[in-house]
Amino acid sequence: MNRQITLNNLEDNTFFWYTYIKWFNGYDDINEINIDEALEVIGIDKEKLAEWGEQFFSIDKDGESLKFIGGNLVEDITFLIEFQDHEIVFFLNDIYFGNLGGHFEAWFLTWDELLSFQQFEHLFLLMLPMTAIEQHQRDNAKQIIHDHLKTIPKFEQNAEYISKCILNGLLIDELFFEIDEVGTVNNQNHSVRNIRKYPRYRENVIELNKVLKKL
Repeated sequence: MNRQITLNNLEDNTFFWYTYIKWFNGYDDINEINIDEALEVIGIDKEKLAEWGEQFFSIDKDGESLKFIGGNLVEDITFLIEFQDHEIVFFLNDIYFGNLGGHFEAWFLTWDELLSFQQFEHLFLLMLPMTAIEQHQRDNAKQIIHDHLKTIPKFEQNAEYISKCILNGLLIDELFFEIDEVGTVNNQNHSVRNIRKYPRYRENVIELNKVLKKL
């Protein structure tokens, strides 16, 4: 079984993006519901979604269901997103920088770093859940997230609402800052870039800071 999900597979693929966004840390702060419930406004056909999921994330003869999206961004930079049984795991140049799942680690990328991924097809939305948005960036971020969501079939009418829910889960109160000999870090819980709380990630962050400056 071919385990690679190509970027072409994502084009106009409402089922994929619906499934992917359900993993985000977003929520509706007015109705107090998480992103998976908020997405009900899309009106997705649940039977067809289940059929698609069984085929798209099918288990092979060895009982493996691992799927991945990956490739080269520029000459010496690669990305990899692994869809494991209970989490989605993110890598740049084979260096781990976060995951969505029960023991999630997110809020790694700065808003400007995320914007640099716009030059690559679908990478803005794929990297979005790994991003931390500072309060002063919220209006600009909400508009750009909205514009990307509008390109997904069935999301057009509710892009404003879904973008707000997504944004709620990405906002952080403190700013990113620089540390000598390391580079950009933050103090956000559950973030690989918080090396004061998670010193085991120090070397990862040093290398990833070098990689991200090349984009």
